[in-house]
Amino acid sequence: MRRMVFSTLLLFVFAVGLSIINFNRNYAAADDSLDGKSFVVKISEHGKNSEASEDELIFKDGTFFSSDCEQYGFGSAPYESRSNGDTILFKSTLMSDKEGKSEWEGKVKGDKITGIFIWSKAGQDPIIYDYEGRTKK
Repeated sequence: MRRMVFSTLLLFVFAVGLSIINFNRNYAAADDSLDGKSFVVKISEHGKNSEASEDELIFKDGTFFSSDCEQYGFGSAPYESRSNGDTILFKSTLMSDKEGKSEWEGKVKGDKITGIFIWSKAGQDPIIYDYEGRTKK
C-alpha cells in the first residue's frame, strides 16, 4: 500500500512537471540556449526538512552537467530547452552505469534557476529532489 501511494505521488509530481514544461522534441534554438551558463544551486529531497547540499549545474556545448552527480558516475548529457516569455525551460537525463538515471527539468528566469530531478535506480524507489539557485559569479 505504501509503495502504491508513493508511486502515485511520484507520477503526479512528474506529470505536473511535464505539464509545466510541455516540451516539443526539438533541441534548443539559438535564443533558447543556456550554453555557457553555470548555476550554483541548493538541492534538497522533496518534502523533507533535510539539510540542502550544494551543486553546480553547467550548460556547455549543448550538454547539461551536475558537478555533484559526477561522484556517482553521471556524466554530461544533451539538454532540450525552449523559451516561454522571459523564462527558459529545460530538461535533460543523465545516466550512470551503476547508479541509474537522473531526470532533470527546470526553468531559468534572469539569473535564477529552479526545478526538480528524479533519481531512479534499479531495486529502489525513485527519489525526488528540488533545487534552486543563481548564476555562478
